Amino acid sequence: MPSGDPVVFETERLVIRVATVADVDLFYDLWTNPQVMKNVGFPQGLRITQSELKQRLQNQGSESEFERMLFIELKATGQTIGECMMHRPNQEGIAEPDVKLLPTFWGSKYGVEVWRRLLAYMFTHTGCAAVQATPNVENVASIKMQEAVGGVRVGEDVYQFPESMRDYTTSVHHYVYRVYRMDWEVEQST
Repeated sequence: MPSGDPVVFETERLVIRVATVADVDLFYDLWTNPQVMKNVGFPQGLRITQSELKQRLQNQGSESEFERMLFIELKATGQTIGECMMHRPNQEGIAEPDVKLLPTFWGSKYGVEVWRRLLAYMFTHTGCAAVQATPNVENVASIKMQEAVGGVRVGEDVYQFPESMRDYTTSVHHYVYRVYRMDWEVEQST
């Protein structure tokens, strides 16, 4: 990412840019939305205040696009429709980005568009062996999105929150999907 450039990457219809403190209201709307957050174990939305989100945005490092809060905007209008985050690969070479869209924008294939570009970005900007996603087994749209971008189901698990959080969270039964670098590279060469 060029120094000082808030745009990380673009797709045909979208711009993905680094979020700023000015974006706190939309993050709050997204992260406290039960419709969005139930799939990740927060059936009433994430328990977070605008002040906490503002502090998180202020404390983001500025050296890299990784581990930072990114916004997804419509290219045509500049309207923000969701967020994503890219994490560096772990010790096993697995990177696990994340995408969340506001419900109003579900069903328009924006998630697939972002995820395809995230894969390209992760494989060209890191040495990761695979990009992984863990969609809730009840989130059919997220599962279809993983399959649309070449994700292969490699497992299934249940995430349990710590005991201290269990009064406002639910366990997350999820699948594990991966897109492997070798498969992605073959797909790009065809």
